[in-house]
Amino acid sequence: MIRTRLLHALLLASATLLAAGCGGGGGNAPAATTATNGAPISPVPPTPEFAASGDIGIPFYILSGPLSISAITEPRTATARNPEEWNRMWDAHAGPGIVYRTAPRIDFSKNMVAAVFLGSRSACDSVSVASVKQLHGPARLEVAYRESAPPAGTPCIASLANPAVLITLPQSTLPVEFVKAPARQPGDLLVRSGWWFGMCLSNCKGAVEIAKDGALFRAEYGSDPATPETGVWGAVSAKEWETISTSFASLPDVIVGCPGCADEGVEWIEIEKDGKKKRLDFNCNTAVVGGEPLLATVRAIRSRLAAAAGVREACATDAILFEPLAPTVFTSAIDEKRFVTVRDAASWQALWTEHTRGASQAPAVDFSQKMVLGVFLGRESDPCGGMYIATVRHAANPDRIEAGYRVIEPGPNVMCIAAVVNQYAFVTVPQSSLPVYFVRLK
Repeated sequence: MIRTRLLHALLLASATLLAAGCGGGGGNAPAATTATNGAPISPVPPTPEFAASGDIGIPFYILSGPLSISAITEPRTATARNPEEWNRMWDAHAGPGIVYRTAPRIDFSKNMVAAVFLGSRSACDSVSVASVKQLHGPARLEVAYRESAPPAGTPCIASLANPAVLITLPQSTLPVEFVKAPARQPGDLLVRSGWWFGMCLSNCKGAVEIAKDGALFRAEYGSDPATPETGVWGAVSAKEWETISTSFASLPDVIVGCPGCADEGVEWIEIEKDGKKKRLDFNCNTAVVGGEPLLATVRAIRSRLAAAAGVREACATDAILFEPLAPTVFTSAIDEKRFVTVRDAASWQALWTEHTRGASQAPAVDFSQKMVLGVFLGRESDPCGGMYIATVRHAANPDRIEAGYRVIEPGPNVMCIAAVVNQYAFVTVPQSSLPVYFVRLK
C-alpha cells in the first residue's frame, strides 16, 4: 500500500514538472453536472448595448495555478458550495502525496468552487476556463471550458497527467452546467491585448483575448505565483467586431520606442489568424500610427472587462500621474477612517498637525501646481497588513477624479503583534477643482 501511494505521488510530481511544450491528446469529455435550483446571484450587470443577449459574465478566480495536475484520473466536473464538499473535492484532487497540499481557504458565505478534471491524458494536454456566465430560460450558471493540445508532431514526454482547472465564483444555488467550448480553428481571428510591468507589486499583468463569440479578460494581482488570477467573460458587439475584423491587417510591423526600458508599463497587442501571429509591444498609451481604430476598440473592450473584474486598467488613457509622499511617522494620530483632498497650504499644515500631533512641519507642496490626496484607515488598520494609493484617474458621469487605494491583508498563518496602528497614505496630483472620489480596489 505504501509503495503504491509513493509510486502514485512520484508520477504526479513528474507529470507536474514535465507538463510543458509537448503534443498529443485524447480522452473523453467530462459529463455535465447540475446542482439544486435556487435564487439567482447578483452578477456584473451587462452594458445596455449587450443587455438583449441575456448572457451575463460572472467574475471568477483561478485556484489551480501550479496545482493544475490532479490526482483524479477519470473525467469529472464538480461544484462545492460548502466546506464539507470542498474538503472532499480537494482530498481527491490533491491525492495521497508525499507532502499533503493544503486546500486554499474559501469563504463559502460569498463564494463557491467549480472544477473540471480531464482525467488521464497526455502530459502536455491542458484545460482552461473559456467563460462563466449567468443564462436565462431557465436561469442557470454556465461554466465553459476549453481543452488544449499542442500542434500535431510536437515532441511530448511519454507520460500521463491529469489536467484540471479549479475556480471560485460568487456563491449561488442556481444549477451549474459545464459546457465544452469548441476548439479554436486556424482560420479564426483572435486578437489579444494587455499590459505588463517589470518592477511590480500589484496589477502586474492583464490581458484580454477577443474573438467573434466574446472576450475573456484575465489578470494577475501580484508577482507572487500563489496569488490567484481573476477573469471575466464579456460580449463583443457587432460594431466592435466589424471594426476589429476590418482593421486588424493595418497593425504596422514596427518597433514603437523602447518598451519598458525605463521601468515603464508595457502595452501590447497580438493578432493570430491562419496559424500566424503578429505582435507589437509599446509603452502604455503610445499612439500607433495606422493602428488607431483597432487599438481604440481593443482598449475599450479590455477596459470594460477589467472594470467588470474589479481590476484597474493599468494602461488606461485616463490615468493621472501622482507621486507618493514618503511616510514620516509609523502610525497616524487620526484614528478614524477618513478620505481627504487638500488644495491649499493652510489646510495641509492643519491636517499634518492633527496627523502627527504637531511633531513636525508638513512636507513642502507647491499648491499652485499640485494638491494632496490622503487615505486614513483608522481603526480598520491591520498591524500586520498595509495600505497604499494605487491609482488616480479621471472619470466621467459625473466628471470627477477617482483615487483607488488597496488594502494588503496578512496571510492566514501570519503571527501578528498586538499593537494599535492607524495606517495612512498621501499622494500629490496636479491641482484640480474636480471632486475626488475614493474607491477601495481588490
